[in-house]
Amino acid sequence: MSSTTTAVASPKEANRYGVLAAAFVVMFFVASIALFSVFLTPLSEQHGWSTAEVSLSYSIFQTVMAVTGIFSGRICDKFGPRKVMLIGGFVFGLGWFLTGMAGSVPMLYLFHGLIAGMGNGLVYNPALTTAQRWFPDIRGKASGILLAAAAIGPATLSPIASLLSSTFGVSTALKILGVTFWAAITLGALFVSPAPANYQPNGWNPPDESKSDKARVPVDGFDWKGMLSTPRFYVLLLIYAAAATAGTMLVGALSSIAQEQVGAVGAMSAAAFGAMVVSINTLSNFVGRLAFGAFYDRFGAFRCLSVMLVVTAAAMVAMSFATTAPFFIGCVIVLGCAFGALLVIYPPLTGETFGATHLGINYGIMFLGYALGAWIGPRIATSLHSEAFGYRYAFYAAAAITVIGLVVTLLLAAKVRRAGTMRAPRR
Repeated sequence: MSSTTTAVASPKEANRYGVLAAAFVVMFFVASIALFSVFLTPLSEQHGWSTAEVSLSYSIFQTVMAVTGIFSGRICDKFGPRKVMLIGGFVFGLGWFLTGMAGSVPMLYLFHGLIAGMGNGLVYNPALTTAQRWFPDIRGKASGILLAAAAIGPATLSPIASLLSSTFGVSTALKILGVTFWAAITLGALFVSPAPANYQPNGWNPPDESKSDKARVPVDGFDWKGMLSTPRFYVLLLIYAAAATAGTMLVGALSSIAQEQVGAVGAMSAAAFGAMVVSINTLSNFVGRLAFGAFYDRFGAFRCLSVMLVVTAAAMVAMSFATTAPFFIGCVIVLGCAFGALLVIYPPLTGETFGATHLGINYGIMFLGYALGAWIGPRIATSLHSEAFGYRYAFYAAAAITVIGLVVTLLLAAKVRRAGTMRAPRR
């Protein structure tokens, strides 16, 4: 097919950027789980709940989100993303609104952990995987842009949530956010549409895979049962969990680690320094997501994943010796960028490995690897922390798990190269 005419976008070509913009808005607001930390202390103080009781809602939310993402992916693959996202946006906003009315810990778990978590799972997966199908030529960049939105959303909305809480009280603030989330996600979802089957952008032809064993993959890709029947799925799931462990450990305990290892810096209190490095980590995560989105398209999944794992393992070891502010901040920047890369790499990697047709449910299942890492990481931090050595052994344990993930990645990459089952990176 010749493309000597002037590069003018067709309706489909123009539409895919509209879908990407709409999905960006949705991801910006649906990633607001990080806002819950703003309400941790106010909820505890208002109702007399312990911080441990309140923070458990976060873990429930993450688990419900991951499990719901599996079913939302399947429903999305069958009925299209718009209906699923409209329902999910309503459920998500309702969960936050009702959280403002929670008068007991079980009600908090029901409204925030279960209902809001379910709404998140109904929205997050369809937004991400639908955009992936519209951008088979630049999967990495599309993934990076959307997950960058998921990083800057909480960073932007957190001070607004804090202001609402201090001005109107925590209950009213949660209700306002619930209505806002519902309205914004609904607006974005109205402009999201599924890509045509086997969609190819103008001027782009997929790599020639006729000489590889890609022929073993069904024309329409693997469905979830077919994916679960392949050994490669379990290998990728293991790598996902190993790669997520260090980052989730850091996210859950970064402020405490900073205050313990570095403490006050000049006129800045230990608490202020802890808050500052959390912001630095969020910004680094954002940069990592954008950068690795571009790197993915140029260098391929396994090279990016290997770099991410090497950098993470080295930085975790270095963090155990980081007792000065500049050194500590440097480690945080490196780890933030690396962790941001992980969530960018895995959606397109799942699509390339098992096909895009059933990507919704397939990535929903694959995301359980991240959820597993999110359970392991924070528990390493709490169980291996000690008075004498602080978080040092937690860092070493996370680094060791990361190295295991790296070894498995290198072995899988070697096997894939021999088999020729993945596209070559761009030159």
